Amino acid sequence: MDLKNKTTLAAMILALGMASAVPAMADEADLDGDGVPNTAEPLIHTDPMNADTDGDGLNDLADSNPVFAENTLATDGAPAPFTFGETLVENNFDYALNKDASDHLEIQVMNPTAADLTGFSIYYTIKDLDAGTTEAYLKPLDGFSVPAGGDMRIHLDTGEEAGHFRDNPNGSYATSQAAKLLTVTLKADGYAPLTTEINKDAGGAEAAD
Repeated sequence: MDLKNKTTLAAMILALGMASAVPAMADEADLDGDGVPNTAEPLIHTDPMNADTDGDGLNDLADSNPVFAENTLATDGAPAPFTFGETLVENNFDYALNKDASDHLEIQVMNPTAADLTGFSIYYTIKDLDAGTTEAYLKPLDGFSVPAGGDMRIHLDTGEEAGHFRDNPNGSYATSQAAKLLTVTLKADGYAPLTTEINKDAGGAEAAD
């Protein structure tokens, strides 16, 4: 087990120990049912609304590093027929409401083909350029499709709207002020994945201007 995993596991043990030491805390709701009390989730940087924060198939409590999934996306298949358009991690804009939006990962996917594209999955890593630590998340983009000859945007944020998917609110993107490097790999069923990198300047996940 490397230092990163030891640190994460130690933090988890500490967090759960704290929860067990206080009866009121131990009895508190565990919204995602992963065995980690809601108040302990921020301490180990996991999502209180997602029992498998990183998407690797392991419950957060059973995962030695619950915010780092390995990339299991298949690399075979025909060349990806889609391309990346605008990719944003800051200075976002909500086109539906015609106003600035809080910073989040936003990816425009362009489909120049004559057929709709469906069956997307995403794998993305977030490297803290000060600490040198990296988080990694894997998730299917259920319901996301790109129309023939058109484009659609993937939003990783609170996941409350169509085309929006939940990001980890206790992850480094939202909690660290350090500059970051995000690497995004997108795959559609039957095609090889496509990867892009995005730099985020120092500063938190700022609220809309």
